[in-house]
Amino acid sequence: MSGSRFVVGEPHFGRFTRTPEENDAALDAARTELASAVEAPPDDGAGGAVLDAAVDVAEALTVAGREQEAIALARPAVDVARDTGRGETLRWALLVLATAEHYADEPVAAEAHFREALDHARTSGDRVLEHYTLHHVGRFLVDAGRTDEAVACFEACLAIREELDEPRAETTRAALAALTGVAEDS
Repeated sequence: MSGSRFVVGEPHFGRFTRTPEENDAALDAARTELASAVEAPPDDGAGGAVLDAAVDVAEALTVAGREQEAIALARPAVDVARDTGRGETLRWALLVLATAEHYADEPVAAEAHFREALDHARTSGDRVLEHYTLHHVGRFLVDAGRTDEAVACFEACLAIREELDEPRAETTRAALAALTGVAEDS
């Protein structure tokens, strides 16, 4: 991975990027997973596996900078997950959709879906999804010029990541350092 850059004032604060080769590999892996799920013998979990794989493809498309394609997959995935009561898939699909909408410059839809994903994460006790969502919401808020709210999101994210001993805590510290002007080593 090529890493994240947290530069206040640049579009898409801290957007995580991959090299074109890494993007291609991630997309290929997600598409292979989707094809395997579609081709698997039908059973009670077959539809859920296809839905989960579609969300993974949408995430890979977003990371690859292909937000409109991601939205085209993620919006129906959210609807299907909601209609079928697949709570975990719904939570992650909402985060993927919101992230794609953020980068596609659809801020109203993105904020609504980020807030819904965060609410579902907290209601379900899904701390992993909660820290991911808080980090993404923080980046969204920076892009929206709402720095104070962003700092609060990154601080809440960092607390969870430290509690879970999550290696991505370093990324959150970098975001906070960029926003507050505090050196990361202090």
